Amino acid sequence: MLAALKTALGTVLEDLILYNSKSALVPLFFIALLFLWVTEKQKRLRVVLVYLVTALFVVFVCPLYVWIGMQIDAQIYYRVLWALPMGILVCYSAVRVVMRFRGGISRGLVFLLAVLIICINGDLVYTKTLHFKSVNAYHMPQQVIDVAEALKLDNYMPIAVLPAELLPFFRQYTADVYTPYGRNILEPAWSFSNELYDAMEGNKTSYDAVEIARCARQEHCAFVVLSCAKQIRGGMEEQNYFLLDFVQGYYIYMDYHYYDVYKEQGLLDEDVLLVGEAKRGDFDEGKN
Repeated sequence: MLAALKTALGTVLEDLILYNSKSALVPLFFIALLFLWVTEKQKRLRVVLVYLVTALFVVFVCPLYVWIGMQIDAQIYYRVLWALPMGILVCYSAVRVVMRFRGGISRGLVFLLAVLIICINGDLVYTKTLHFKSVNAYHMPQQVIDVAEALKLDNYMPIAVLPAELLPFFRQYTADVYTPYGRNILEPAWSFSNELYDAMEGNKTSYDAVEIARCARQEHCAFVVLSCAKQIRGGMEEQNYFLLDFVQGYYIYMDYHYYDVYKEQGLLDEDVLLVGEAKRGDFDEGKN
């Protein structure tokens, strides 16, 4: 037990170092907290900015709580730090320091110094590689929206399998299309597995149409979405699928079995019926 607690506390220290990164945010936070312990006299502010923050940090480093948190998920335990208003404490303390100076010049110099220290310990988020200009109101890749709209049916919620790169965004946009697995399968720590996912993502350069069709039918998928960046070995048409649409670099195939079932039950949209009947006509002509 002692060894486990020692390991947990070592992980907490590592989390603090990584959270601080190359900045001095954590040291500034401790300095600000100590400053407010000494100088803050307003009772309500002391409760919120001193007592509560101190209690949250004590909980974060409490050996028993650390051990429990590590058992749940050690990789996300650092998120407890998000509950600490570090930025608020540092900025409020900086304002309190500035207000302690009476002269205009001295106040201005201290203010500039505080701003400089804060700027040095931060990064301009718009220069990050993950930042890109939004192309729609949903702040997500446009191809996710276009693929989702192509899959949605007015009278039914079908099941569709998607390439991995669409999974993190798809459910943010719509809940009108089921998927056999979600973005959780992308996280190795969660240890999820799925035969269809392995068929979709096992080969980085190509799809095996036979294997994908077999697994998709096991998962009751009416639609299969494949990226044009990969080669399709075997052809989905040979597995009794037809190409419903091509959207933003993604092929959307529909299983003829589900097409017939949905058509009989009156669940298909008019545009899907038009494409399906046209494809079926071409398929019948090809056989003759």
